[in-house]
Amino acid sequence: MRMKYGVRDGVLRKPWNEVFYEAARIGFDGVELNIGPDYDRTMFWSEEGRREIRRMAEEAGVALASVRLGVLWRLSLSSEGEEVRREAVEIIKRSTAYCAELGAGFILVPITPARDEGIDPERSLQNWIRGLELCVPEAERNGVVLAVENVGGGVCPSARHQMRIIEAINSPYLRAYYDFGNGLSLGNDPVEEIRFLGDKIAAIHAKAPGGTYLGEGDLDFQAVADAIRGIGYDGYIILETKPTDNPTEAASRNLSYLKKLFGES
Repeated sequence: MRMKYGVRDGVLRKPWNEVFYEAARIGFDGVELNIGPDYDRTMFWSEEGRREIRRMAEEAGVALASVRLGVLWRLSLSSEGEEVRREAVEIIKRSTAYCAELGAGFILVPITPARDEGIDPERSLQNWIRGLELCVPEAERNGVVLAVENVGGGVCPSARHQMRIIEAINSPYLRAYYDFGNGLSLGNDPVEEIRFLGDKIAAIHAKAPGGTYLGEGDLDFQAVADAIRGIGYDGYIILETKPTDNPTEAASRNLSYLKKLFGES
């Protein structure tokens, strides 16, 4: 069982026209691109731009593993605003089609809080479920998994919240993106959460809470690795670590640590 290793574009601090080549040089299998508030001005959002992304990925020999819809921190399905929710749904739907075109198998969907005042976390969670129900049929048509992430903000701070969304929608194209660093930072036991989510995990983020590099800080990395192996996971583990003053050196060091941790060095 060999893991696949990916890296967020922000970890390497390279523009998209360089990030695939840098990831290949370091030894990653894939790249995760962040689609931020300017989503409609990115290469991802135009046919010509997607052709260029595909060309660069193929030339570098590194896959587009996934995209992260960071724009959902501004346009959240938690919102009570109909226009905000409609735009968020459209972004998610179109992203599934674009990811299918580029060969990316999953999309990181951060379960973000609303920017509106006075919406409690339970109401926000139900709004997310209703919104994702509208998106999943398109994900199924395109064969791309929507992977909901445990993040701060109070709406989805644990694996149990992720599972509530997954069970409410009940589709193989709605799964979990588990961030074990977030899990610990949010007051949970990542080992227990990994075992709880089991085969519902579509992708994993790796970071070092309380430290700079993987292996440092407050997390028991060996226990986490044992739990990941224990559920039979062999998908992507994607770095979301600090870039430091030398992003290439930091990413290379963290990749080497992961490979050693999983007995692949």
